[in-house]
Amino acid sequence: MNTDEDLVREIKKGDDASFHILMSRYMKHVFNFILQYVRVREEAEDVTQDAFFKAWKHINRFKDGMKFKPWLFTIARNTALDYIKKKKAVVFSEMDQTDSDGEAISTFSDTLTDEAPLPPEIFANKELGSQLDVAMNILHPDHRAVLIMHYHEDMTFEEIADTIKKPMNTIKSWHRRSLEKIRDSLVHIRP
Repeated sequence: MNTDEDLVREIKKGDDASFHILMSRYMKHVFNFILQYVRVREEAEDVTQDAFFKAWKHINRFKDGMKFKPWLFTIARNTALDYIKKKKAVVFSEMDQTDSDGEAISTFSDTLTDEAPLPPEIFANKELGSQLDVAMNILHPDHRAVLIMHYHEDMTFEEIADTIKKPMNTIKSWHRRSLEKIRDSLVHIRP
């Protein structure tokens, strides 16, 4: 089986079939990653397609010695962030439902779900899995993405740092703090 980097070399020589192999290898992963940012499945599909188009268009910028996966995820992250910036900003508190006395019936954040899985052992317990979905929604999208890249995509902290363009210590700190927030949230959610 060809490595990602071997396929990139073939793409640079004009072999479009190699790009299709890379797309099939990473489509689901990139889609789930982008979904963490844009949060709407249909929009994530469009952003994923745009990210792959950008990767294909700029494949000549990929330099020997680089790893393809972090390079692709960098493009995916930047494409998702660009998409978010283009969307009209909505104040989430304005989307909360209240009764006639102004008391909160439900908040917008209560309706959000996280569709990308974390480590498989968490999902052995469905109740904990649904509680984890709620807990993941309290995280900043970049912090949530760090967890997804590390646990779901098996990326190292170094690869994540390359992808997000932040120092590795920052990534480790975000990882640690995100796990603490989730743990604290799960303690408060559990009956």
